Amino acid sequence: MSLQIGVNSEPPSINVEKRFPVPEIICEVNEDKDKIRENIKSNVQLGLPQVQPYETQWEKTINLVCGGASLKDEKVYQYLLDKYLRGVKVITVNGAYKWCLDRDIRPSAQIVLDSREFNNRFVDPIIDKCKYLISSQCHPSMFEKLKERDVYIWHCAGDDNFDLLKEVYGDDYFPVMGGSTVTSRAIHLLRLLGFPKLEIYGFDSCIMEHHHAYEQSENDDEPVLNVMVSGKEFKCTAAHYHQAKEFVDMISKTGEHYDLAVHGDGLISHIIKNPHSLKKKEEVE
Repeated sequence: MSLQIGVNSEPPSINVEKRFPVPEIICEVNEDKDKIRENIKSNVQLGLPQVQPYETQWEKTINLVCGGASLKDEKVYQYLLDKYLRGVKVITVNGAYKWCLDRDIRPSAQIVLDSREFNNRFVDPIIDKCKYLISSQCHPSMFEKLKERDVYIWHCAGDDNFDLLKEVYGDDYFPVMGGSTVTSRAIHLLRLLGFPKLEIYGFDSCIMEHHHAYEQSENDDEPVLNVMVSGKEFKCTAAHYHQAKEFVDMISKTGEHYDLAVHGDGLISHIIKNPHSLKKKEEVE
């Protein structure tokens, strides 16, 4: 199912019923801002090539594989595998990289955003013929781990650290728009690289028995919300809900610049399938 929503299209919205006793939903960065700034300051000194804009290739499709539990759906997996075997390149984020490798699907590129050192695991094992697109926010040890590999650095828009970029690059840098998650940024990053046409897998933004298709213990036991979209209920963490809201905002403002197919039966897929059956509602109830 493709998404081609123009700038003036009516954005869908999300009705949320809270299931835990907090006065509001707060989604914060998972690392201290000073630490992120320290990471950026160190990483931009490495002299690595930056991700840069390329001419749009509407005719070319990319498989973007994320970590949602819908990857466990056999139909989703078989569709991805078929596309891969037909020559459609696979680009992964976070733990989806290892998930694909374990199934003999070799990513052409891996995208990482998370700034915490323990998430160096997201580039294990390091493989040949893979481009590593690593955010300048990531821990310096990740760049050290990828030394001598095909690494490109990219920068998040809106992180208040542009002064550090200007010191090194002048005006010659290309901030990547997007939201609070690696998938939200990856969609914009691939658009910057000239790939607006994406088949996306594991982009659920909800819990489907599990929060990921693989073990990720730091997300265990997070509080859960009930999210209603067109009469269908989804179990979401605060981060899931926030990501979904960001996605709604993205497609309402810049949807004409993308052609997205989201596979599986998660919240994001349901939003795409039912954009006009939703009543606009900006605040959490």
